[in-house]
Parts: sequence; structure tokens; C-alpha cells
Amino acid sequence: MRMTRLTTTTVLAAVLGCSGVLAAGSAAGASAPLGCQYKVLWPTAGVYENPNPNSVVVKTKHAGDIVGASTCEGAAYNEYGYVLVATDAAADGRGWMRVEAVVQI
Repeated sequence: MRMTRLTTTTVLAAVLGCSGVLAAGSAAGASAPLGCQYKVLWPTAGVYENPNPNSVVVKTKHAGDIVGASTCEGAAYNEYGYVLVATDAAADGRGWMRVEAVVQI
């Protein structure tokens, strides 16, 4: 039975590798730094759970900090613009910062 599991796992890994599933996992981790990166300009800037000024601030960043995400997403709420940043502090790993608080690098 042990040999069957090992063979099944090996075959499954080969199939997934050929289909790009395993490669996609590695590429996703490698491409994270290639997304949008920003430098914080404001003395302190909040990272919001959602892209609106009434949302919970889950983290605070400071001038000179580098933030970013693997994609270059933006959002708007009334007159406020937001950029996506990755953060473990947000429930879904996605935080939002005011566009005026950062500059793209």
C-alpha cells in the first residue's frame, strides 16, 4: 500500500508539474516583487481593511517604508483614491493605502 501511495504521489506531481500548477505556485511567489511597489511619503499612513475612509486601519506605515502587492490594483471611494498593498494584518491579506500617501517606485 505504501508503494502505491508513493507512486500515486509521484504521478500526481508529474501531472501537475506538466500542467503548470506546480510551476504557477513557484512563479507566483517569485513574481510578488515584480508587482507594484510604493514608498510611503507621509510621516504616518494607514493601511485600511477596505478602500474607504471609514474602514478599519489594520496597520500604520511610516515615511520611507516600502509597501506593495503582486498586482497593481487601485480603487476609489468618493474623492479618495487607494492602492492595493499586501499585509498579514488584513483578514484577506489585502490592505489599501491612500494614493496620496505613496509614490510608485
